[in-house]
Amino acid sequence: MNFIVASSHAPRCAIPTALVVAGPSIASHGPFFERLGRKVTQDAGSSFICLTSSECPNLKALLKTLIKKATSRIGEDDDDDGDRPLPTSRSGPKLLNYDLGHILEWQKKSQVSNVVVAIQDSEAFDAGLLTDMVDLF
Repeated sequence: MNFIVASSHAPRCAIPTALVVAGPSIASHGPFFERLGRKVTQDAGSSFICLTSSECPNLKALLKTLIKKATSRIGEDDDDDGDRPLPTSRSGPKLLNYDLGHILEWQKKSQVSNVVVAIQDSEAFDAGLLTDMVDLF
């Protein structure tokens, strides 16, 4: 947790990144990331979002999943192609539901110091998708 707290005070010229190796037992990864998420949320005052490769086959799906999990709207029905705007309180054009501006607005409203994104099964992600995600962040 020290890394997360320290990264919030670091200059923003790069994305603070940490690599946590969960070990060879895939069965223990889910419970490990659940405990890590609770610890990050409680001790560091941060939001914790865990992504898996099955939820994120492409960049658009990754962004939609990330935004839904961050803003706690996981249970919403998503039976269309997802290009409809989500309601927002900001003035100006409405953001599409895969625009990272939603997380920025949510972070300002909820006063969360950091948004921590964990990738549970990074070895199963497409390398190009991970590259695109980092570039976009």
